[in-house]
Amino acid sequence: MGGYGAIRTAMVAPGVFGSVYALHPVGTGVGLQTMNSRPNFERLAAARSLDDLGDDGFSRVFLGMYQAFLPNPDKAPLYADLPASGRGERLATDPVLTAKLQNAFLLDRLLPAHAADLKDLRGLMFDWGRFDGNADHVVANRAFAGLLEEFGVPNEAEEYRGWWGERHWTPGGRVEARALPFFARTLAFEQDDAATRPR
Repeated sequence: MGGYGAIRTAMVAPGVFGSVYALHPVGTGVGLQTMNSRPNFERLAAARSLDDLGDDGFSRVFLGMYQAFLPNPDKAPLYADLPASGRGERLATDPVLTAKLQNAFLLDRLLPAHAADLKDLRGLMFDWGRFDGNADHVVANRAFAGLLEEFGVPNEAEEYRGWWGERHWTPGGRVEARALPFFARTLAFEQDDAATRPR
């Protein structure tokens, strides 16, 4: 979620950073599967704590999203509204809550209101691995790169041959070969009270 957070921060808190490189962001848009098809809503409805979700990774991740973007302090013990109920063919989606979640979370939904802020960056780059085990990320990142172009936001987007998180920190990996040279080109240093600070 660091790549997602980097782009989101540039959108909603303009002026904090001068350039952004997002390593394999998620949440750039919808993918091949609907968001509501991922978590186990029956298990979420029965849960009394995060521990009740055990090793159900999707339900745990999406619960965090619901608590952040669909909070409900009157709905103990998880304190969030769930945008669907049931499972599989019996999945019943609440369109109002689903739209509220997507409009607050997905970067492609935030882009129209924040494209001008991204245009003020000295550089925007993001990448993703073609063989990510969750193909939703690949599809969404490709679409987001195109959407940035539609809104005239200069960017460098790269799909690399690899998995999610592969070869980032290794010698010659993406941080060394892509991110550091990108920041060498796009970071600016200003004199401020006799102290030099990067922007």
